Amino acid sequence: MRIGVFICHCGMNIAGTVDVERVREEVKKIPGVVFATNYIYMCSEPGQALFEEKIKEEKLDGAVVANCSPTLHERTFRNAAARAGLNPYRVEIANIREQCSWPHGDYPEAATKKAIKIIKATVEKVKKNMLLYPPRIDIKKKAMVIGGGIAGIQTALDIADGGYEVYLVEKTPTIGGKMIILSETFPTLDCPQCIETPKMTDVSQHPKIHLLAYSEVEGVEGYIGNFKVKVRRKASFVDWDRCKGCGDCAEACPVEVKNEWERNLTLRKAIYRPFDQAVPGVFTIDKRGIPPCRARCPIHLNAHGYVMAVKAGEWKRAQEIV
Repeated sequence: MRIGVFICHCGMNIAGTVDVERVREEVKKIPGVVFATNYIYMCSEPGQALFEEKIKEEKLDGAVVANCSPTLHERTFRNAAARAGLNPYRVEIANIREQCSWPHGDYPEAATKKAIKIIKATVEKVKKNMLLYPPRIDIKKKAMVIGGGIAGIQTALDIADGGYEVYLVEKTPTIGGKMIILSETFPTLDCPQCIETPKMTDVSQHPKIHLLAYSEVEGVEGYIGNFKVKVRRKASFVDWDRCKGCGDCAEACPVEVKNEWERNLTLRKAIYRPFDQAVPGVFTIDKRGIPPCRARCPIHLNAHGYVMAVKAGEWKRAQEIV
């Protein structure tokens, strides 16, 4: 394997502490290293040109750039390597600035020895690097937004307005989130409902948005561009396709519970629509705790369970319920 080592002075950030010429002489002795040089600023345009030129001239199949953090310039030199015909994943950064010259500025001899060790280790890494190639895969140009609060609503609208299909998943019977129950918003003290309800309507009317209200994500598989998401739609006990949102059912319901959409300060019916501007504007039966009909029964008879068992022809179970 033919490896080249490129040592950056980084002005005086590295060269002011580390003896870069001594480092160059030492790393030339590493097995597999056929070329080593140092330059005042490897990340500069002339520095990158030198890097590309030597890759071609020396027919390198691996390179180590000893400079600053890979967070700053790993992509820079991998792109340069690709332009020169070298697989970019055979390029590694040896961080001799943040990990060497800066913390050991008062100890140049120790810093120089440490720089040599860091480069040696990085050379060994390059020797073991596999040739990697970015795969091309087909992706589904759809998005799922989890959570129908103001952030989820705006995200769904932005993506949909960009021309992509969006699935908006919300665990409650309506979108709106926490913002919809606030009395005002910071810092202008605007009415949250005045801001959010038009956006909620936009979601319900947008041809690219599929709203999955009263649903929760149960599992996610796959990878970017090809996720498979399992969504469980909770039972509303009301046929939403046929519900007109008239509210007659709520008027007939005798059971009242605390209304979480009014901060539990008021009561609502067991069959309810969260609020008049809810999206979707349909009703849901709250099945928390004891069934409403059983709770109202003086002897707590599970009448609903009895009726369902009889309808299913489960006579023994119906008898046990009674």
